[in-house]
Amino acid sequence: MLKRLLPAAMLCLVLAGCSQDQRILERIGYIETAAFDAAPENKIKATISMPLVTQFARDSKTTDELLDTTATSPKEAKSALSLRTSRIIVSGQIRTFMYGEALARRGLWAHMDTFLRDPSISLRTAMVVVEGEAGAIISQEYPRHTKTANYINKLLQKEFNKQSVPRTALHQFTRDYYDDGTDPIAILIKEQEKDITISGIATFRNDKMITKLPWKDVYLFSLLYQNLSQGEFSMTSDHPDLKAISFRAVRSKRRIEVSKRSSGEYEADIYLRVEGGVEEYIGNAKLSTPERAKVEKLVSEHIATEASRVLRTLQQNRTDGIGLGKYVRNKMSYEEWKGTDWHDLFGQMTVRVHCSFYMKNFGAYFD
Repeated sequence: MLKRLLPAAMLCLVLAGCSQDQRILERIGYIETAAFDAAPENKIKATISMPLVTQFARDSKTTDELLDTTATSPKEAKSALSLRTSRIIVSGQIRTFMYGEALARRGLWAHMDTFLRDPSISLRTAMVVVEGEAGAIISQEYPRHTKTANYINKLLQKEFNKQSVPRTALHQFTRDYYDDGTDPIAILIKEQEKDITISGIATFRNDKMITKLPWKDVYLFSLLYQNLSQGEFSMTSDHPDLKAISFRAVRSKRRIEVSKRSSGEYEADIYLRVEGGVEEYIGNAKLSTPERAKVEKLVSEHIATEASRVLRTLQQNRTDGIGLGKYVRNKMSYEEWKGTDWHDLFGQMTVRVHCSFYMKNFGAYFD
């Protein structure tokens, strides 16, 4: 009998020893979205959104607990906010970091240090810049969306998965910040009427936001930024054979070649190969006939021209969001690269964009 009671007693002692580390869901505040805005005296205003999992959330219209404070650092803000809630605030479930545009232009790196040191925070956490104040966005209630923080996260993940926008997460931002041959980028969002919309891309120099590309230029930037395995885009022109056209299942490949002239100046050529299926076409050509080749040429020329325009915008603002500097660096010696101000060189370089577009299909309609 004693032999049977001894293991049971030992098990009770083990379970009792673990009771101090228990985490009861209703007593924990899981931060889903953290928003940061510029505040006076070089401080930040932090706003956090934590979903409610209690009976209060099920019976009430409020499904998120929102807290905000002003502090010197995110960790100080978290300590101050923990004094105002009955739950234990934890960071392991953060899905999105949102930064107001004013703070992004002031510089983000000093406010990101704690996120990189905290092992509970995923490097896949999305990073976005808000046109206006980030705290005001997540503090709003939108009639068609009961949980604002969850709405923003799902909106971003949907567009990331569709490859309609580049994936911008803590990992990518940190990698590009430390790489002296490229600059970070972040998705730009804003409030529009009763919804939230992705409005473009914020481009940085080091950790400071420099300029923003509007939504109509995002697909062009994406072609310059990375290879695509899916996606969709639309374009319009004044040509009678290409008034409007939309593509789906877009696949693209980017190739960059850098050369050095006899004068010692560097120049680059960016070659884009793009293919997609036609979903919509407005124009005079018949896509089921050899006239399709003429439309393909028009699309190729249009993409090359418009992508060059986007690239010039980046050069004028000396922000290399597409990573051209990595290819130039490979053509230089270590001493030459370290003695070069890449942002100045990037602004003055001759860069040509070439595009070859191919239609995979033109739909089920034969014209």
